[in-house]
Amino acid sequence: MAEGMVARLEARLAADPGDVDGWIMLMRSRIVLRQPGRATVALRSALAANPSRQEELLAAARQLGVAS
Repeated sequence: MAEGMVARLEARLAADPGDVDGWIMLMRSRIVLRQPGRATVALRSALAANPSRQEELLAAARQLGVAS
């Protein structure tokens, strides 16, 4: 069930990559699902899609343990 929700979130972000809160939720979800590699991929995608919000994304990633 959780995987399905995360898959829907990924699909939504593919259509709307400017949703920074959605990217943070995706990173959090991947950490909860014990998928740190996929959380890192989400961070990279979020940064590529939202370069002007880099600091916010990196701060959230650090809190989640995705980035140091």
